[in-house]
Amino acid sequence: MFALWIFMAGILFRVSAADVSVRVFSDQACPEMSFTAELGDYHVYDGERKLIRDLATGESVVLKVKGEKIAVEQGGRSLGSFYNLIFEGSGLKAIFGLRVEKDGKTLVRYYDDHLDVSVEKSSLFLINHVDLENYVGGVVQSEVRGVSDKTDFFKVQAIISRTYAMSNMHRHDEEGFNLCDGVHCQVYHSRNNTPVILTATVQSAGQVIVDSRDNLITAAFHSNSGGQTANSEDVWNAPVSYLRSVEDTFSLSMKNAVWEKRMPRSEWLGFLESRYDYPVRNARMRDSALTFSQPERKACFAGGIPLKDIRTDLKLRSSFFSVRTEGTEVVLEGRGYGHGVGLSQEGVVRMIEQGYTVEDVIKHYYTGVSIKTLEELPVGKPGN
Repeated sequence: MFALWIFMAGILFRVSAADVSVRVFSDQACPEMSFTAELGDYHVYDGERKLIRDLATGESVVLKVKGEKIAVEQGGRSLGSFYNLIFEGSGLKAIFGLRVEKDGKTLVRYYDDHLDVSVEKSSLFLINHVDLENYVGGVVQSEVRGVSDKTDFFKVQAIISRTYAMSNMHRHDEEGFNLCDGVHCQVYHSRNNTPVILTATVQSAGQVIVDSRDNLITAAFHSNSGGQTANSEDVWNAPVSYLRSVEDTFSLSMKNAVWEKRMPRSEWLGFLESRYDYPVRNARMRDSALTFSQPERKACFAGGIPLKDIRTDLKLRSSFFSVRTEGTEVVLEGRGYGHGVGLSQEGVVRMIEQGYTVEDVIKHYYTGVSIKTLEELPVGKPGN
């Protein structure tokens, strides 16, 4: 089984179209950590490509911030201090692990390919130079592992993740890398080690979603639409041709299809008055605030208040809710989870279970799009 895994991983590496530079551990300070060559050999260079050390599989070094330099130790022995480090993997497959001790806990993450290290703000600044398809597999595992066990579900997610990566390649150019590993870009907290995700990534390798002009789309997605997706302009103010509201019955019976929030009537009205200057003393307007109905998605609450703002302020699961009064309380009866634009992940699960194809799913949630390979796109299109 292990040999088959390495064989498929080798195929994935050969069909890839690009490399991506991703800042890892971007959300936390790391003044010290250990690097381990988990699979394959690693050559450790300084910033001028002078060899410092070769690491065989299983060997580790400890990295510590010392002023503006990185002190490298192995087995308690110093290998020197450097402004920059390059960990370059060799062989068919190279995997490394990063281990951090923090607040009495040990955090270990594993990555494919190569790593550059420098110092920024007294912390290790870590850039994973990774094959695009290896990155896509890691994103899919980090974002949605456990949501489904169907290969086609993970194919959809792989295509979306690849599309996002290629259309946002320059998002962090000024900082010296392409993408970060948090929700600002895509969550990428490990390499993929799940066979079904590897299969899905291999089978969809190079595939991306484009609009009618062969431009990579913004492949927005959320957890559950509540039965109807949202228009992009109702959430982000700008209309996008392929991010149109569509009926989505596939999401209705899933885990995050409905939700409820209760609060005192006085608190609800007080919130509207203090936050939005809503005229609660006007009987008609007060009644509208207490009996708001949203059988289909709307952009605004009574009085023209953007529903997206109420969602943010009250930390609601979605902006797709109605309001009713029950005694001294108001009940917000909500549908869906997330911003509602684009693809519903739980809707995808149900569509795949019902036998719809990957193309069916993508064309259902994104209007007027097609799936193409990166090689089919005009020169200069990917990532602009």
